[in-house]
Amino acid sequence: MRFSFLSRLIRSIVRLLSLPFIIVVCVTLRVVFAGREVRIVVMDPRLFGHQSLEPEVFWDDWQTDVEKGSQHAWFCCLGKKSSASNSHLWQLAKDKFPTLPSWFVTSVAHWKKRFKLSQLVLLDASIYRLGFLVRRETTLPRPETMLLRRREILSHLAELERPYVVFTIREFDRASTVNELRNRQISDLVPAMSALVERGFNVVRLTSSTKDPIAGALEHVLDWQVLVNGRPGDELAVVSGASFVVSTTTGGDCLALAYRRPVLYLDSARFCLVFLGTELTTFQMPQFLDSMTGRALSLEQLLERDLGWVGEQGAFAKAGVTVVNSDPQVIRNVVIQYYDRGAWRGEYAEDADDAVWREMLMMRHGEQITRRHGPIRALMHPASKHAML
Repeated sequence: MRFSFLSRLIRSIVRLLSLPFIIVVCVTLRVVFAGREVRIVVMDPRLFGHQSLEPEVFWDDWQTDVEKGSQHAWFCCLGKKSSASNSHLWQLAKDKFPTLPSWFVTSVAHWKKRFKLSQLVLLDASIYRLGFLVRRETTLPRPETMLLRRREILSHLAELERPYVVFTIREFDRASTVNELRNRQISDLVPAMSALVERGFNVVRLTSSTKDPIAGALEHVLDWQVLVNGRPGDELAVVSGASFVVSTTTGGDCLALAYRRPVLYLDSARFCLVFLGTELTTFQMPQFLDSMTGRALSLEQLLERDLGWVGEQGAFAKAGVTVVNSDPQVIRNVVIQYYDRGAWRGEYAEDADDAVWREMLMMRHGEQITRRHGPIRALMHPASKHAML
């Protein structure tokens, strides 16, 4: 109780101390920005994926606004550096964009209505409206600027000149009581890695640190832990040069999209976690079984059970559905089929089945999808289309 009272008291004091700044803001709006809207986009520094993609979406929104002839002024708030998941990404955004400190934006949000600051528009950042990725260059450092560091990292491999694929996999936690479907043991991915090696690739398993390293020495496979083996910025150096990225939705996949690298998502059970708005995304889905009969369910049957836009994975069990992740051999086949069909090179065009699943999903959840993503451009992996349509 005492702590709560002190917290409220401190907040009140901070707001009172910020009052002179708000008065300055009012004057600035009326003099410097007269007749113009000032947009402040608030970003979330706590998650690596958000840090990767929110600046990209901010930049596109800003530039699209400029291209339309708008005179709006754009700023962003990155949050506290001490709260950032990745301080290197935080600093890159700070150096690139016009930013406002979080304490200032918090004060503005408090006084906005009281001072009728209608010119000020506070917006939450988005990581989803990604239709622009293939037509606008990244705001991140260009891949060639990190060539030296990339070669240093790849020098741990026997043939560093090989093209390479990055695997970014959510960690399997044996101590966790929550069976998060996206978490995998790295051993499940080794057959896929070996198959890519046979096709002339190096493979880099990229993570900050891990309690589940790749067992044994695999030729042409590098297990790179940035916080153990490397230094800040290694994620950018590695991901930016990859031929494509294989992911179970980790945050590293967001960095790949920020660098316009194609991503293959494995066992994507929830459409709300798929980046539907960009053609750089290809997703494969796990098997869905009726919990009573054990029979495989189609996409239409999942939608009938209101499982097309699931937030919490517990919704599957409540609806009588068991989700079965792919075994190592299936994962291997999915990765190789993705490689063979050339989707990672942009060679695989949409087919009639893509129109079918998109229409089915849009009929049920079109408003949510359009608001979050815009038009659907992602591709469903052929194996999933064959199994679910």
